[in-house]
Amino acid sequence: MHRARLALGGRAVLQDIDLRLARGEVVALLGASGCGKTTLLRSIAGLQALDAGRIEISGQDITTLPARHRDIGMVFQHYALFPNLTVRENIRFGPLARGQEAALADARADELLTLIDLHPLADRLPQQLSGGQRQRVALARALATRPTLLLMDEPFSALDEHFRLPLRRQFRRLQRELGQSCLIVTHDREEAFELADRVAVMFNGVIAQCASPRELRRAPANRRVADFLGMFNRLDARTVEGPWRRDGGHWIAPTEALALDDAVTASGSDRMSIPVTLRACYPGQQRVAWELETPGGETLTLWRDHDTPEPAPGTPLRVAIAESALRWIED
Repeated sequence: MHRARLALGGRAVLQDIDLRLARGEVVALLGASGCGKTTLLRSIAGLQALDAGRIEISGQDITTLPARHRDIGMVFQHYALFPNLTVRENIRFGPLARGQEAALADARADELLTLIDLHPLADRLPQQLSGGQRQRVALARALATRPTLLLMDEPFSALDEHFRLPLRRQFRRLQRELGQSCLIVTHDREEAFELADRVAVMFNGVIAQCASPRELRRAPANRRVADFLGMFNRLDARTVEGPWRRDGGHWIAPTEALALDDAVTASGSDRMSIPVTLRACYPGQQRVAWELETPGGETLTLWRDHDTPEPAPGTPLRVAIAESALRWIED
């Protein structure tokens, strides 16, 4: 997709979108509701016309091509299975609609039923399946025609957390096995980082940064991206002590880089040391989040083990961030 633009009702929804997928790559569109990620997906699918720009698949310009001729598969949030068709019939529907022989469509259905581990349920109707099973059928149906590109719009958000994690990991294994190119829309940061080779962070119809999960953790492009990802502690450089004090920007560091500092002196050259006050402790499934307040009124998060004794709220502490973990972001 090159220089794509779209306005609806006088409001710019997509602005100068430039996005490329390699064959077999998974890219996640990550952003809050209303940022344009679903509109971008619909434009690629041929369900929403662009005002400007072009869309290409395998070197072919498909910008004005009808949706049914774009060789694209789609998986929606709410399954969209045919309720009167069995699991097998849902999966073979696409190949048959494209004129494929019944024997070949059946063979493709059998192949996918094995891959999604639902062969024993092939003759059941969708209403006889669990939510996770229905979504696996929806995925198999989208893959049945061997599309060049698979589009997925919040595919796992309707599932309970108990089913969501194993299903998306099963999808990732299946995607890699098939070498399927895929574009996924999600507002779930953990889901995007787990599923995608690259993550495109969107704000107001613009891709602010598109990079691998590792690169986003290491070097967010700007303060807004860092704040949205929610995995960094951020400090106004005017409020910190010693050689770290600056004007016109912020220091950021991964949340896990913050540690208790037992030293009583101010920061040394190899670390930033910060006096803080404990606000509260919030136990999570894996760790406990200590919410801290700096003298400048900023909030920091310190991760601790469940067996770590918790000080009372209001306790003064000192924390430190190693110099190697710090990154400067200009305002």
